[in-house]
Amino acid sequence: MMDGTGRARREDVGASMPPPPPRVPRLGVPLPQTSAPWGPRVPTPRPGATRRDSGTNATTTTTAIRSSTEFDFEKGVEVGHEEHAVPCKRISSEADVRKFLGSATCGDYVSFVKCLCGKLAGAKVTEVEAEGGLSEPLAKVREALAAVSAIVDEVPPREHNMRYGNPAFRDWHDLLCQRAEGLVSAVLPESQRGASRELAYYFSDSFGNRTRIDYGTGHETNFFVFLFCLAKLGLVREGDSKALVLCVFNDYLKLMRRIQRTYGLEPAGSRGCWGLDDYQMLPFLFGAAQLVGHPLIKPKSVHNPDFVEAFAKDFLYFGCVEYVLQVKKGSLGETSPMLNDISAVGRWQKVSTGMLKMYEGEVLSKLPIVQHLGFGSLFRWEE
Repeated sequence: MMDGTGRARREDVGASMPPPPPRVPRLGVPLPQTSAPWGPRVPTPRPGATRRDSGTNATTTTTAIRSSTEFDFEKGVEVGHEEHAVPCKRISSEADVRKFLGSATCGDYVSFVKCLCGKLAGAKVTEVEAEGGLSEPLAKVREALAAVSAIVDEVPPREHNMRYGNPAFRDWHDLLCQRAEGLVSAVLPESQRGASRELAYYFSDSFGNRTRIDYGTGHETNFFVFLFCLAKLGLVREGDSKALVLCVFNDYLKLMRRIQRTYGLEPAGSRGCWGLDDYQMLPFLFGAAQLVGHPLIKPKSVHNPDFVEAFAKDFLYFGCVEYVLQVKKGSLGETSPMLNDISAVGRWQKVSTGMLKMYEGEVLSKLPIVQHLGFGSLFRWEE
């Protein structure tokens, strides 16, 4: 699922088929290295340096991200109506990536993700849903996602002979972009609707690429930057943390699975069987955070079909594993070696910490991903 490597293979087969299981390496072929803490150890470069990824031509940036463990929900960004602007791309080189990683913007964003993780331990999706009482902004974001899902009903897939890339997705995406600003404007109070165009940039880029008909962790990150911007505007509060992840983000995750299946979105730079799954990263991170300290469920429990079935609706991690098992044929050891390796870790706390490092190193530090990020008045580029 990580960006920055080769594109997934296209084949002339039925469009309705689910993505095929990734190829498993032959016996005797060494496993590729990974930066995750449960993988093989690799030399640690000096801060600010770069290294070449084993088995690829991608360069990994090692600049430390300046983040704290606490995100200040009370410290909003005061931006006047005239100061809001459509974000623009600013990252085009490894030097720009290092500048971004060392910026207060990146540090604040990572602190936001960390803070949400810290609020999730022991929380269950079904319990948070049953509690209800979502804040008005979060309820409106869910309505916006429901409206995006309705566009899928308007634009059915076309007959075609490729496994990936149904051309109807381009028509779907055009409608999305036409309606994005209106959907975002409905989320914002009247006094802050000057930010509609700025936030619509991230919202419309959260559902895949129109030209390539693909989707990956960069698009997922755009959606979370959209939520981060809502927090910077003061519309998401600390008390919204559980609902933000387990209701709103979970709605987005379900919607993206529907879009992936309907239009056969190609994984954007997928690592195939060496990734967590072909598309997502954040639900594994938040899912591991939910399970920290759980007295019964262990990382190895993903190999128990009864556990997966019983806990898929309550815990994002098990929901992801269930989805992987549905769309890929074979055991996790055959189709998803990284998930298989993680299952040998003894504690969810270590899995959660490793997932965050993996997100920082394999998503936020990768030029092919972050070069598509836009910077405006809320998610700022620092000169």
